[in-house]
Amino acid sequence: MASEGTPIPDLIRRFAPLMVHFHANDANRLGPGFGDLDFVPIFEALGEVDYQGWVSVEVFDYTPGVERLARESIDYMQDCLGKLAE
Repeated sequence: MASEGTPIPDLIRRFAPLMVHFHANDANRLGPGFGDLDFVPIFEALGEVDYQGWVSVEVFDYTPGVERLARESIDYMQDCLGKLAE
């Protein structure tokens, strides 16, 4: 979705009825938090549409290492969710 001209939160709202899973990654092919993409508005939109499915991290560049990618992506996503809870 990052390559679309429409912001990701708008795409989530528009296509929510068709969404069955959500893959989270950054435009740099790494996990959430490894690039410039702000996931706070993305998670906010997922909450607005009452998305109840899994959010899975999908990376295409494993250079940083699987453990680091998983750990830092989870930490970053939890931080984003915490900001929404404030």
